[in-house]
Amino acid sequence: MRVHSETTTLAAAPGDDVHVDVVVTNTGDVIDGVTVVVHGIDAAHVTSTPAVLPLFPGESGRVALRVAVPASFPAGRHVLDAEVRSSAPNARAEHLDVELAVAARPRLALTVHPPVQRRRGHSRHRVECHNGGNVPLSVVLGANDPDSAVQAAVDRPALTVAPGRTATAMLTIRAARRLLGNDVDRPVNVHATATATGYAGGGLVSGRGPAVVEEDAPAVLRHRPVVARGVLTAGVLLLIVGLWAAAFLVGLETVFARDRLTKTAPPSFFLAAAGEAAPRDARARIAAVPAGLRGEIAGTVRARRSRAPVGRVVVTARLRHGAGFAATAATQADGSYVVTALPLGTYCVDFAAPGFAPKAASCVAVAPQQATRLDAEVDGRAATVSGSVDTGGPAPFPVTTVEVRAAAGGAPVATVRTDRRGRYRLTGLPAPARYLLRFRAPGYRPATLAVTAEAGGRHTEPAVRLSAGEGTIAGTVVDATAGTPLGGVTVSTSRTGEVLATETPTLGRPGRFALRGLATPGTYLVTFTKPGYGAGTLVVRLGPGGSATRTVRLRSGAGAVTGMVTDAAGAPLGGVTVTAGGSAVPARTTTLTDGDGKGGYALAGLPVPGSYTVTFRLPGYADRTVPVVLDRATPSATVSAVLAPDVGGIDGTVEECSGKAVAGATVSVTDGRTARTAVSAADGTFGVGGLRPATYTVTVSREGRGSRTTLVEVRAGRRTPVTVGWGSRCG
Repeated sequence: MRVHSETTTLAAAPGDDVHVDVVVTNTGDVIDGVTVVVHGIDAAHVTSTPAVLPLFPGESGRVALRVAVPASFPAGRHVLDAEVRSSAPNARAEHLDVELAVAARPRLALTVHPPVQRRRGHSRHRVECHNGGNVPLSVVLGANDPDSAVQAAVDRPALTVAPGRTATAMLTIRAARRLLGNDVDRPVNVHATATATGYAGGGLVSGRGPAVVEEDAPAVLRHRPVVARGVLTAGVLLLIVGLWAAAFLVGLETVFARDRLTKTAPPSFFLAAAGEAAPRDARARIAAVPAGLRGEIAGTVRARRSRAPVGRVVVTARLRHGAGFAATAATQADGSYVVTALPLGTYCVDFAAPGFAPKAASCVAVAPQQATRLDAEVDGRAATVSGSVDTGGPAPFPVTTVEVRAAAGGAPVATVRTDRRGRYRLTGLPAPARYLLRFRAPGYRPATLAVTAEAGGRHTEPAVRLSAGEGTIAGTVVDATAGTPLGGVTVSTSRTGEVLATETPTLGRPGRFALRGLATPGTYLVTFTKPGYGAGTLVVRLGPGGSATRTVRLRSGAGAVTGMVTDAAGAPLGGVTVTAGGSAVPARTTTLTDGDGKGGYALAGLPVPGSYTVTFRLPGYADRTVPVVLDRATPSATVSAVLAPDVGGIDGTVEECSGKAVAGATVSVTDGRTARTAVSAADGTFGVGGLRPATYTVTVSREGRGSRTTLVEVRAGRRTPVTVGWGSRCG
């Protein structure tokens, strides 16, 4: 059968239905029932109408496929394999590839557990990022305090979340301890920016670039004081009592003391006067900087080689002089970052990301209410890309040249060759970058693969299927006696079940022929016929994408016999010896063993007129002989043969003369060279198979009752019945 579809590419969003029609043509000789099974997606999401398509020989029909794309189906480009199955025995299934392009639908759910915590100095909250879409998400987390009253930080500011999975990070909120007062809520907003990246196809199906989803979730630190309100009240009462007692004691001591009291204080208690150095044991007094006097550092991080922006780079700003204050942020997909709410001072900023070499810190000064610009370039570690090629046939595969170019164009970056098993490996590729891999092999169509190489990544790509190029058989047909080109010669062969024919021209370039578009690799039986001339044949084996040029000589007054040899099930038989007897020198050939012409043969150069006997022989099959007559009116003939297995068998029954079955009798079958033995069943029956055509002696014996012998002729492909009578009165 032959299969094709007008639609080979489908575009859909998750949850949509797409439709494709598969057109099937029955090229066989029997009524067929065709079913279609789609691989690459769950069968529960595919509906075939009709479920079974009945087709008469030569008839074409259409099967409508409806594919319901699940909401969670991964985004990108997928190849769906529509396998078309025939109900005919030993029929080969046909395959049709349909590319399904699924659009990305990024979804992110951001939650904080617990949302509120009552603590004195700091609290920890679990931040959960759940990917409810159909593409991996690159999530950048940040936390900010709108009142600038606390410090909030996330331990994992950059996350990668697969579809249907949940990633977590810990949020820490810190506040200065409060000695007295009531509980105060310190709200913090957790912000997540998710970029849909990393799915099949290298970009969104729509081609508009990665989709971005932003979500916010609140977290609250319920700031409790060190001393509760009740304890404060009790403390005030105790303080009043203590003050009264102290007053009495001080008064009494002042009145009754002999020496005058003096007071002393350490030097660090006083501020140094103008122009004087601070005391050696003085300590610096640090106060909170008002929010309006803070600044920020912003910039863009790019890869040094490709100049492409780099996302998910962790940016850390540390105060060069101070109490070890540090703030962090992460770059977005476009490489930009912002470190906000920085107290005034000089900061040293470093950049770190997986796959990139660490970058030395750069120091900048932060001015109040200003964004200090600091761009950076990072060196990505080289990437490795490996994979294989496949031709659909057995190994070894042809040596294929793999050429690597940057997706933006330019000279080749690297070139390697595959080994005999079709494997290749590319090392030292500058990354991050996007490359196009082009595969070339003699006789095969070029193939291209797009690869995104991450910095320091080791990528294993799927096998690339190489399709063999089309082949050509060309040449010239000439008269065998005169040597002149012959026009009007019909040249024919079969291609994937279809007959391909052409005719040599009589003007211009007479005798020339060309059969193009032949599937390779394969073996073709080419037939040449012209009225008044004997048919000519040519067996041509084409390699992948190969071509052949031949000169064919036709002899007038000569004939030919062509045809096909099959078994009883209709499968073609290769290697059958075909002999045409009846001439002085018998013509002999064998049927083709592979390709579209398997089982076909051609005997050319037979004298006309003449009567011939065409004999077909193949080990394991019975010989077949067919008579054929050739004359000047019909110098060629088509003779096809069906060969039956060259074995037979005996199915017998052992019974008394009265007709009663005899069980347990020993049955011996021999032709004088080999012997087979069987035992009769309870109903008296027995069977012996695998016998070559001959006359066999069947002996039935039973202990204490003698034996009985009869002769049976076994024919090829048949089970010969026989009944053996028991007893002295049986004939």
